[in-house]
Amino acid sequence: MQFFVYFTRNPDEPMTPPSPEGMAEMGQIMQETIASGLVVATGALSEDVTLVTLKEGEVSVSDGPFIEGKELIPGFTVVQTDSKQEAIDFATRLRRCMGDGVMRIAPLMSGTTTE
Repeated sequence: MQFFVYFTRNPDEPMTPPSPEGMAEMGQIMQETIASGLVVATGALSEDVTLVTLKEGEVSVSDGPFIEGKELIPGFTVVQTDSKQEAIDFATRLRRCMGDGVMRIAPLMSGTTTE
């Protein structure tokens, strides 16, 4: 099973970066989980978004940014696990070194079923 683990930014509150100790722990967690194959990918979504719209057979392309602050995903990780609980354990471990906040976990779908 693959899960998309992410957090969003609250536009009304400044993002507090993790402490130096938290950053070091996060780096260690990422090295360990990438080496073990748990982490498949990591990254962030840019605010620069391009919309491709089809309306009545006509395609239009518009450059952003269009994402609202509440939709911004400043960090995400894709994990490959045997269970949802493993994804929860990973998200909990990561959130602890990042500090207070919310992590979200969504199963990635393949076709019409989860992997």
